[in-house]
Amino acid sequence: MNDVISGPVRVGVQHCEPLLSIGIQAALREVKDIRLVSPAPAGDDAPHVLITDWSAGVQQASLNAKILPAQGRVLVISSQVREQPLRTALRQGIHGLLLSACSTRELVCAIFALAEGRSYVCADVAQRMAISYSREPLTAREEEVLGLIWRGQCNKSIAHGLGIAPGTVKSHVKSILGKLAASSRTEAASIAAELGMVEVAGWERQPARRSPSSARWLVAAPPPA
Repeated sequence: MNDVISGPVRVGVQHCEPLLSIGIQAALREVKDIRLVSPAPAGDDAPHVLITDWSAGVQQASLNAKILPAQGRVLVISSQVREQPLRTALRQGIHGLLLSACSTRELVCAIFALAEGRSYVCADVAQRMAISYSREPLTAREEEVLGLIWRGQCNKSIAHGLGIAPGTVKSHVKSILGKLAASSRTEAASIAAELGMVEVAGWERQPARRSPSSARWLVAAPPPA
């Protein structure tokens, strides 16, 4: 099955969306070489791969060494991917990222990739990562200003809300436009929404767009037979 774990890969599912948890478990129940276990660690029955959501995944990854076995890996499944949570998740040690619109085959591929000690991200997430890391990141203040621009606030309103001078806001806006290669505030707001840099209301209820390729391996390998 793989070179790291002997026997079936133990998978725990602990997601904030109950229906998604049920669906994941149903999809994996009959998969060869995968055994569903409780997400709570219990000695030899502790999960090799824990499937969870953003917040729990980051918390779990930070405690990885204490609560999961040596091979323990964290796979986050979410209906949306925003840039800052993505960066945070990767910094905290998340090993895999999938959108909730993924296929069962893609989910199984991700599980075995993680069990073998590799990382896995779906194509949509990989594209966001490539775009995100190919440009200069926004500062924390610029992120605040961008969020307010997306909400339609003018410089004066932004300055009042953040307690800074209008001229300072203008400088931040200029920097934001440059970093995003945007020609206007409207274009910057559109780019921000497209890249998940701002939280768009209702985004989680919208079906995720699919890339022509269903997945992109960070370290390519065929799924187990």
